[in-house]
Amino acid sequence: MPPAYREVLIDRLRASLLPRIEPELRASRTSLARATILAQFGLLAIWALSLLVLSSLRDELRIVPDLVGIASLAVTGGAAHWLVRRGSLRSAGYLISLTWFIFVAVGAFLIPRYFTLIGAAFLLPVLISGAIIGGWAPFLFALAAIAANTGAVIYATGVGVTGDAQNKIWLLIYVVTHSMVSLTAALISNSFTEQIQKTIGSLHHQADQLVKLAHTDPLTGQANRRHLFERLESEFSRAQRYRRPFCLLYIDMDGFKAVNDQYGHLFGDEILRGSARSMQAVLRATDLLARIGGDEFAVLLPETDLNGSEHVANKLRKSLAAYGSQLSPSLPSLTLSIGVGQISEDDDAIEDILSRADKAQYLAKSSGKALTRTQQDLQPATQVEKA
Repeated sequence: MPPAYREVLIDRLRASLLPRIEPELRASRTSLARATILAQFGLLAIWALSLLVLSSLRDELRIVPDLVGIASLAVTGGAAHWLVRRGSLRSAGYLISLTWFIFVAVGAFLIPRYFTLIGAAFLLPVLISGAIIGGWAPFLFALAAIAANTGAVIYATGVGVTGDAQNKIWLLIYVVTHSMVSLTAALISNSFTEQIQKTIGSLHHQADQLVKLAHTDPLTGQANRRHLFERLESEFSRAQRYRRPFCLLYIDMDGFKAVNDQYGHLFGDEILRGSARSMQAVLRATDLLARIGGDEFAVLLPETDLNGSEHVANKLRKSLAAYGSQLSPSLPSLTLSIGVGQISEDDDAIEDILSRADKAQYLAKSSGKALTRTQQDLQPATQVEKA
């Protein structure tokens, strides 16, 4: 087998026997593992108490094998509890399942006369591994249970526990039935786990779709006002912590009302969609273009100062002009009035930079078409107002 195929096979086998446990299932599987460990210690307590009572009634009772079994199960239970507390849920699941498998297998060989009753307990590691680990783990323990139970039957036949040859058909039926039950239990456990995983995946997809709808402008497909404000809050916190710049562009499409009035709102909507696509095409992946209402847009520019923002504003204007040149010659030229605000150390909230970008945009709009004004342009106007 080529090394590449061998690596793929090993990766798939590892993923099947050590499946990823979804965060939504981790809490319930952890609780189940703890409950299984608690039940194990409860059975050990009952076993020890019964052994104490029987030893007081019978002087010649051999208790050494029982004490070894109790001590072994107590140690493995404690180790499994420690693994669960560390978050190693898959390792804990394998340890618990393997402990019960060995315990049942040893009992089947030590007490061959009761192998039919003890053999039913082989389902425990199959079910435990399926509930805690998932993946192919229950099939692994089902195959091991079939092999161990078949060996116990052969061993019991060899020591004469099962009687004469007339019982061979019955033994064959028992082995086949036990094998089918073990594999069926593993199949049901695996199918149930896969169905839960599919349901969780579907819920995640639906949640992602809902988040996308909540953050997307239905007309242009760009971010909406809500998404813009959420990103602004995030960038504002980052800027305060790491002292990194970011800018906000407030954009208004000049004369768009006239387009609506002359050509209708359906045509105007198509212009908005095309304009949004043209502006998005010249932005970085980290930038955010949002439609905040009507023919107004905003662009969030992380890691960008005022000089860089003016350069981006020019790119937006050129891209929109290129888009407009593809339209009807009778259509008015598409231009933008842009106001730019930059985060300041004195800002207490995002409303501060929003206010400056809005005022700069109003200044650009009132000064003429196709202009860009920054918060620095507001200072002379403010001084004039004070004078």
